[in-house]
Amino acid sequence: MSGPVSSPMSASQSLSWKTVVPIDNHAGQRRLGYLAAFATVLIWSSYFMSLRLGALSPLSTLDLTLFRFAVPGLLLAPWFWRRRAQLLAVPRLWQLGMLVGGGVPFFLLGAYAMHWAPVAHGSTLIPGVAPLFVTLLAVGLFAQPLTRNKRIGLGSIALGVAALLLTSWQQANAELAQGQGLFLIASLFWAVFTLSVRQSGLAPLDVAAWVTVPSSAVLLVWAAVEWPSLFVFQVSWQQWLPQLLVQGLAVGLGAGFLYGYAIRQLGAEITSAIGSLTPVLATVVAAVFLQETVEFSTLVGLFLVALGVLFASGLFPERRSN
Repeated sequence: MSGPVSSPMSASQSLSWKTVVPIDNHAGQRRLGYLAAFATVLIWSSYFMSLRLGALSPLSTLDLTLFRFAVPGLLLAPWFWRRRAQLLAVPRLWQLGMLVGGGVPFFLLGAYAMHWAPVAHGSTLIPGVAPLFVTLLAVGLFAQPLTRNKRIGLGSIALGVAALLLTSWQQANAELAQGQGLFLIASLFWAVFTLSVRQSGLAPLDVAAWVTVPSSAVLLVWAAVEWPSLFVFQVSWQQWLPQLLVQGLAVGLGAGFLYGYAIRQLGAEITSAIGSLTPVLATVVAAVFLQETVEFSTLVGLFLVALGVLFASGLFPERRSN
């Protein structure tokens, strides 16, 4: 068979949840998968900038959450209804993993953390550390081999995280440490989401619909109750429109589709590894446009995390022992 299985649940229904769903594609599809992964990195960089600007703006967390999920949720509602049988056929474990790991709980962790920590830390500790969690979960849940390169990669990531956390330790900054802790929890959530997408076998648009449509339904009810507290009606359109475009369309629809497509073509570990380029780009953009200072320990952490995920993902070939 030259392409992905047409029925997304054909593999996941017949296999144990501990069985890794196989990737079935050709070289052209893998190339498109790499392009999708790199495009996701570009969108994610704007996402972290948008979160930081949102934390510094008059907009509330509820406003930002509505932009992130209600906009794509409303647009994808017809697709969700059309594909409801396939979506509901996914094992409950993977349904929950996608909904929590990439949905409102994940978003709120990052949004609140941005009040206390800079873009460089968020973009490193979420997509940068997620491959560490992906690898650990793959080894623990699916008995994937922990090769020499993966051990090197995991060690490098751990050192990189320690270098990033060094800033808050040196400054005895409790708020910064709190933000970093929330970022690490969000990173674990994102790893669960990544593996859940891989194991669900769903098409990329199905994943985006599953994450956004149920979330938007809950959020719209919440917004109806909290209507007076919405700041979106109290600020100028110049303040909320960029957030709506980035959070709702670019991230909610664009990155949601592209990341799911990349996982389908490349697998969870390689896709999450490419995501480690996000902190490099996001840190440069934040330094230029937000004038955020980048400490030496942060630069060291960026380098070690990026190097570690390259090893841990399997992108570097293993040396064969004689």
